[in-house]
Amino acid sequence: MIEARCKRSTIFTFFVLTIFILGMILPGFSSGQEETQRIVAFGDSITVGEGFTPYSVFLQQQLDANGCNAVVINEGRSGESTFGGVNRIGGVLAAHAPHYILIMEGANDARQGFSAQSAAANLGSMMDQSGAAGAIPIVSAVTPNTEGGVENRQIPDVFNPLIQGETSRRNVIYVDNYTTLAVPNPGQYFPDGLHPDNTGQSIIANNFFAVLPCSGSGGGGGGGGGCFIATAAHGSLLAPHVSVLRDFRDSYLQTNKLGRLFISTYYKYSPPVARAISQSETLKSVVRVALLPFVCIAYIFVNFSTLQISLVLLALSCTVVMMKYRRRA
Repeated sequence: MIEARCKRSTIFTFFVLTIFILGMILPGFSSGQEETQRIVAFGDSITVGEGFTPYSVFLQQQLDANGCNAVVINEGRSGESTFGGVNRIGGVLAAHAPHYILIMEGANDARQGFSAQSAAANLGSMMDQSGAAGAIPIVSAVTPNTEGGVENRQIPDVFNPLIQGETSRRNVIYVDNYTTLAVPNPGQYFPDGLHPDNTGQSIIANNFFAVLPCSGSGGGGGGGGGCFIATAAHGSLLAPHVSVLRDFRDSYLQTNKLGRLFISTYYKYSPPVARAISQSETLKSVVRVALLPFVCIAYIFVNFSTLQISLVLLALSCTVVMMKYRRRA
């Protein structure tokens, strides 16, 4: 009698724990609706808009038109160099706790003759601070400058390659807002040589939108970044397995405090590991195999409904419990 009650009690406890775990990790149980994604546009007067409609407005319009549950917050500051940005970004991250932060700085460094190496290092620090705060950084190239009718070639020849190098080392998405604004000529979208007009701002918005997870039909969009180890193992941010893990992160881990804490810790400690993996074909193969179970689990959570996942987990739980007691019998 007592043994039978214990068995029933154990099964009931296992059932309750399963439902509790589902409630913690599945958005459908933990809240009535999906959490709004907060996207911060961080930069200088180009981000502010300076006489024109800022790209953040055009980006918000695109997100809304595509049914993306996201809000864009403009945190531009006129006249700011990367030296100011690296000291300001911590307060912005703390104030908004963004899921994504679009970093576009360096234009004032280039026009004021500051060191490109220092600007790139400052942007690297901004990426690190963002990751540590649980935000996913997406970094822009410095846009063209034709003030005085002369193009500043330091931007495409020195600044942007160094900035891109910092993003590559961290597996952070780099958006080439220079090239798309410099064709067919660098000054076409810049009436004063520095600040893009509405067409230029719209192009910037398009470029950022293309790499955000909600682009296109609301799927992965090729964006997200930050999956350092998986990206290093598979050799591409756009590899299918990396996309699945990135979608799981955005859909589940980013929606709760515990998940964001895990992401920030991962961002802090995984880049050196990823660099080591990227330099060894053997390590790449080993890590790809090791990641397979996680990819499979992530695929199930991303592609199955909450009800389907619940039924699968409950069935597995019951099977495990019954097998356990059958062995004892």
